[in-house]
Amino acid sequence: MKIGVVGLGTVGFGVVEILTQQKERLEKQIGEEVTVKYGCSLDEVTLPEGIIYTQDFNDVINDDEVDVVVELIGGTTIAKKIIIEALKKGKNVVTANKALIAHDGQEIFETAAKHHAKFYYEASVGGGIPVVVPAKEDLIANEIEKIEGILNGTTNFILTLMETDNLDFDEALTIADGLGYVEADASLDLDGIDAAHKIQILAMNAFEIFFDFDKIKATGIRSVTKKDMDYAKKLGYRIKLIAQAKKIENGYGIDVSPTLISLKDMVANVNQAYNVVEITCNYLENVLFYGKGAGRYVTASAVVSDIMKTHQQDMWKHDYQYVENIYPITKSKYYVRCDHSLDIDYETYFSQDHDHIYITNQIELNDLLEQLQGETYNLFKVRG
Repeated sequence: MKIGVVGLGTVGFGVVEILTQQKERLEKQIGEEVTVKYGCSLDEVTLPEGIIYTQDFNDVINDDEVDVVVELIGGTTIAKKIIIEALKKGKNVVTANKALIAHDGQEIFETAAKHHAKFYYEASVGGGIPVVVPAKEDLIANEIEKIEGILNGTTNFILTLMETDNLDFDEALTIADGLGYVEADASLDLDGIDAAHKIQILAMNAFEIFFDFDKIKATGIRSVTKKDMDYAKKLGYRIKLIAQAKKIENGYGIDVSPTLISLKDMVANVNQAYNVVEITCNYLENVLFYGKGAGRYVTASAVVSDIMKTHQQDMWKHDYQYVENIYPITKSKYYVRCDHSLDIDYETYFSQDHDHIYITNQIELNDLLEQLQGETYNLFKVRG
């Protein structure tokens, strides 16, 4: 097996390190030689002896000796060209590129099938947490009914800091950014777009469907205040950015939003930059996948696992049906905070200072918004 790694940033160089340091053990596992032939990057780096450095990804794609192309440059432009061209040449491809799969997955999967090439992407969801492969292979006896979880470590880290260090949103964001947790385009994290990319990938495989990414309603954490977090905790909840996908009567409900989770729930107690994915299915019922969602070796380990999978006989197919009926999940309990009492149907109520806080009964969001018309309020989903 000869490998070309395109993109030698944090994760890419981690992949090269693992493949080099674990070469003997990996070769013993799959029964053949494992060699990194190319490392491709615009910025020159010092690679282990024997690996060819190039700035031109075409050197990798056009080399007949290369069996596996690893795309780790990110984005949806050049990365797409690299992947599509490699697949057309019958090369297997491994990526961590969640945005590209979310926006152009159908074209990529169809190209891979047409040219009898393998395409793996475990690292695109949850960093090093094995969830894509187990959901597609180990749960094959089950029909998956619902997926929900914390899929963005940056926002989870910010929310944790707000609670534990008594910080407001901007203060926590500054710390997270200083530690390198925040994407160069902060909106990907803060506005729920990154989590939406990931729930799109999980929903695609769970329900065997393709759909347009822009059908997913994503609401981020910019509106979450320290005050709301404190009130939620008094009510026995913790606010988390939750991505969820489930079958509903007329299609599929998929969205991302700040949500109150009971403190008794395991998901509520996943803190710092950790991720968790909870899958509900018909036979196994509930299963959780938990771990670090980012980091050089965390993500690189998932990439290397996918590289090794290209050696196996492929049982993956992506001949899914394209669907239009994707909707936000709007029927829920809701947390509402207002500076005066409201005439709404509620399960729990308390007031403090000038604030009136409600946990509503199950209600359609549009019905609740109609009742709140003309009011000034904060509103979040409540799970359960």
